[in-house]
Amino acid sequence: MRFYKVGLLLIILSFTSCQQLADNYWDRKAEENYVSPYKGVYVGAYSGSDQGTLRIEISAKNYVQVKRVSTTNSFSETFEGGLIGPSFNKVQSRVSGFTVLGNILNTPPNSYSGSWKIDDANLGTWTLKKE
Repeated sequence: MRFYKVGLLLIILSFTSCQQLADNYWDRKAEENYVSPYKGVYVGAYSGSDQGTLRIEISAKNYVQVKRVSTTNSFSETFEGGLIGPSFNKVQSRVSGFTVLGNILNTPPNSYSGSWKIDDANLGTWTLKKE
C-alpha cells in the first residue's frame, strides 16, 4: 500500500512538471516572437543649453541606439540604452553624460517630445518624428 501511495505521488508530480515545462516553452516562444510597438527610426532635434540633432533607433526587442550631433560644440556620439514600456531606460552616454529622458508616446500623432540632461546646468528638450 505504501508503494502505491509513493507511485501515485510521483505520477502526480510528473504531470505538474510536464505542465510547467510546456508553460515555460510557450512563454519563451512569446518572448522570441515579441516585436516592440515602438520599433523604428525617430529623427529630430534637441535644444536648451546645447542644441543639435538626434536619431533614435528602437529595435524589435526595445534596444535603443541614439546618435547625437551637437551643432553648438561640433561633437557627435552614439550610445545605447533600452525601453521599459514606452519610457526610455538608462539611455545615457558614458562619454558626455547626455541622457535622454521621457517616453515615446505620440501626442499629437507622429510627434514625440521629452527632455534631456547632462547635469543640473546642461539640460533641455527634444522633439522627434518617426521616419
